[in-house]
Amino acid sequence: MAAFLQRWRTPLLTGIGLWILSFPLLTSHPTVTTRPVAAATSSSRWEQDDLRILRQVSVERAAAQALPVEAVAGVAAGSVAQIVPAAPLPSVARATAPRVPARPAAPPAAPAVRANQIVIPRLGLSLGVGWYGDCLGRMAVPRYGAWRWSCAGANNTYIMAHNPGTFTPILALRAGDIVKYGDPSGRVHTYRVSSTTIVSNTQMWPLGATAVSSLTLQTCWTWDGSRDFIVRAVEI
Repeated sequence: MAAFLQRWRTPLLTGIGLWILSFPLLTSHPTVTTRPVAAATSSSRWEQDDLRILRQVSVERAAAQALPVEAVAGVAAGSVAQIVPAAPLPSVARATAPRVPARPAAPPAAPAVRANQIVIPRLGLSLGVGWYGDCLGRMAVPRYGAWRWSCAGANNTYIMAHNPGTFTPILALRAGDIVKYGDPSGRVHTYRVSSTTIVSNTQMWPLGATAVSSLTLQTCWTWDGSRDFIVRAVEI
């Protein structure tokens, strides 16, 4: 018996030592069946939460897109890639203040027409009018200002001035333009231009009487005064 114990003493002690050393390892780790069960339980809970959230998102998006809830009910049971719709949600128009159209600028007020004054609104011309009383036309017309010839025919208000000078702008008058004249009594007459023409200074018809109330404007067309620029306007 002593010989038997002596023989198996060393292997027995070695085995007992190894068993003692491995005992903590065997008792500190969970069994093999514990981890898969816990993981399966946790995964199932996450999937349920995900499905619940995704169902809610699908219903909200269906409502925003005016889709029936039944159309997305089957999708909510699928995978994440199937649940999220490919089309984006409709964008919400940003509220902006209504644009107020710019008010057009008011045209400048026409200058008041006083007695013995001629005004041409389109040209911005406003001149005082004096009197020229030489019916023979021998007296020179004053260099500045405009002058009404008192010897013109009936119904013909005849006003003249120099070019180059105060009447140079009337070369731009055309049919349809408005001319206003304040007579010596302060009454304002409004005329519309009917025609413009160029005549020799020997022609006398521009000075003659007219059938209707008219306005005649005269200025030089040539440097030597041999030809005149005539504007004829009719009172309206």
